[in-house]
Amino acid sequence: RSPTGDPRGTPPDDAPLVGLSATASPPWLDALPDAFAALWGQAPWVPADDRLAVELATTEIAANIVRHSPAPETVEVRAELDAGAGRVVVVLRDTAPAADVDLDRTMPPPEAESGRGLALARACVDRLEHRWVAGTSGNEWRLERRVRTAGGGPGG
Repeated sequence: RSPTGDPRGTPPDDAPLVGLSATASPPWLDALPDAFAALWGQAPWVPADDRLAVELATTEIAANIVRHSPAPETVEVRAELDAGAGRVVVVLRDTAPAADVDLDRTMPPPEAESGRGLALARACVDRLEHRWVAGTSGNEWRLERRVRTAGGGPGG
């Protein structure tokens, strides 16, 4: 594979990375689609259905970060979007207190007014992890989805 990828849609050797930092507020959420557009511009081999799934999962987690931050204007957040080697990886970091989350939570009943975000995010990606990062005083979310490139197999 070449450093820039090839016309058959295989990923380049050096995976693109797009970062977006701000405070845990709605403008950060509003900027995520542009960050993904920049990533997809560098990663044209990622199929549309994988793009949609990753964006949906990321938006659900990011919205939870904003919604549950104790003082959003003081909580710093960063999204790191990466694509290559047959997968898309998103890492979300914040400086909020440790989040109490249940990643095994099932989808709530239709009449529930909330509680779908984590279950929906988990359904969209192959891997969803959360951890408290001691020393940085923050939460880290890692979302990963395997993708199939034009070559027919994971990663080409």
